[in-house]
Amino acid sequence: MKSPVRIALLGTGFIAEFRRQVYARLQGVEVVAVMGRDAEKTKAFAAANQIGYAATSLDGLLAGPEFDAADICLPNDLHCEAAVRLAGAGRHLICEKPLARTAEEARTMVEAAHAARILHCYGENLLFSPDMAEIASVVQRGIIGRPLWMRGREGHFGPHSPWFYDKRRAGGGALLDMGCHMIGAFNALTDEKATQVFAHTPTLHHDTDCDDAALVLVRYGERLVGQAEASWVQRGGMAVDFEVWGDEGMITYDRSSLSQPIRVFSKRDTERYFTEKAEHKQGWLFPTVQEYWRYGYFDQIRHFVECLRDGRIPMLTFDDGLEVNRIIDAAYRSHASGHWEEVA
Repeated sequence: MKSPVRIALLGTGFIAEFRRQVYARLQGVEVVAVMGRDAEKTKAFAAANQIGYAATSLDGLLAGPEFDAADICLPNDLHCEAAVRLAGAGRHLICEKPLARTAEEARTMVEAAHAARILHCYGENLLFSPDMAEIASVVQRGIIGRPLWMRGREGHFGPHSPWFYDKRRAGGGALLDMGCHMIGAFNALTDEKATQVFAHTPTLHHDTDCDDAALVLVRYGERLVGQAEASWVQRGGMAVDFEVWGDEGMITYDRSSLSQPIRVFSKRDTERYFTEKAEHKQGWLFPTVQEYWRYGYFDQIRHFVECLRDGRIPMLTFDDGLEVNRIIDAAYRSHASGHWEEVA
């Protein structure tokens, strides 16, 4: 594929803004179009970022300038339709996590991508973060021996947009929104397939028909367990930690707000953005420097663009996203049944 690589950005929200920051910093890449549901917001997003074409529908997007690949940063209920339609039009795809609301939708997306013979990338940013890349390297080199137990936790006090709290649109709550990060990491750190899941996914605080907290145990083969925790009831900003316990060592990782190396105290009510999911604008503030890089978005998008140029299969594909959806589906079945459930 010749430069510049032409990208259509689907979405104008929080994740689309992270992605836009990355595309602006890459050589030989141009965002030629943006699609959003709100016409005025989409036009404003395009104007603010020097994007030449704004659309409010897939028909409008495909009627605009040619593009090589689409970056799907839409609400979960719109992933499947967009992927199937754009794959059918021969466009390469990267889709923000979770791949879909359910494994059934995810499978439809996988089949469409395979049938169209396009490149498809599952947008799990955590696995592209420099910290998680180092953790994976330590595990793969055998430094802690054979992994026995993996534990990951991610929490904050809830998403930015109202659609997350509508199960019809989101497909699930904290587990699907955030637990997918940890389950994706578990899958990447072992060659074993997930076989069984036990989960508790209650609604503890928010006015939603989705779970706002989740605890999930995933069995991988006979002697490896993954323990994922996800929360929309975590106060004080973003909390992320991850551990791998092996038979000859262990890894521990903390990327919570309180662990940031820069700390700012202000008595004023500041308006400046400091970090994702901060709940306050005064007192102790914890800026995350180059957040798009720390969270893995830069290396993720750069990798996808390099795969487009070289014709290489991305490190994570829609098939990986489908596997995460299968495990999460089993977790929700387990909460309903109160028993271990097979990963179907």
